[in-house]
Amino acid sequence: MSTQAGVLPPKPDDALPDSTERFGPCPRCERLSNFKTFGHPLPVTLLDHTVQIGPQTVARDHVERISVLTCMGCGQNVVVLEEEFVGGKRWQEGLNSGTIQWRGIHWWPSPGMQPANQDVPAAVGDAMAEGTRCLAVQAPRAAVVMFRGVLAEIVADKGSSAAKGKNNLAAQLKQMATDGDLQPTLADWADHIRLIGNAGAHPSTLAPVSGEEAAELARLLISMLDYLYVMPAKITRSRAARTPSAPPSVTPPGP
Repeated sequence: MSTQAGVLPPKPDDALPDSTERFGPCPRCERLSNFKTFGHPLPVTLLDHTVQIGPQTVARDHVERISVLTCMGCGQNVVVLEEEFVGGKRWQEGLNSGTIQWRGIHWWPSPGMQPANQDVPAAVGDAMAEGTRCLAVQAPRAAVVMFRGVLAEIVADKGSSAAKGKNNLAAQLKQMATDGDLQPTLADWADHIRLIGNAGAHPSTLAPVSGEEAAELARLLISMLDYLYVMPAKITRSRAARTPSAPPSVTPPGP
């Protein structure tokens, strides 16, 4: 996909919304949704110089602002702290001409504040939620360490005795794959998440972790949890709903 010069590249569909691209997962209902702006943005970080914003109005320029977006799905509002980009670059880089756009950097409610899916074990969901909150506050190293912790909780929940008996996470995940508890694709994802999590835990010896890498791990983990927990539970409920009830027993009349 080509990107127009001098503007921000399109964000992924599952990245959080902002006023530039008003679509993405809602931090409240957690569904992919479209959003509409609510009211007017509120300037937050002001500069020393002023700008003309009307025929008779002059105000201090600003480079960060608060926007309120309304989810078209649940109807609730989400607060977004946004940073100014000019010509596709952050304002700190000194560009003074080009298209002005705004990109979200913090959201309230923070993603991960809502209760985890009831089909996901509490320990797994709590680790995932904490990693998601780290991601929302621009702490990618902390996020990937928690995402690695999600894998450890999956081993504790679904791993065999042989897997749990291994002395490190890599060996545990490999044993789960051997046992058939992780399909080959999921095992490959899990090993990738583990390696990036190691980089977050050991920044002095491994390459730094970017926000984009952490966001990608979150997407992989959501898909893993859907496959391991959510979809099987949905299928079980669907089958139970279609199982006909046994007819009531009838005692034959006596002689």
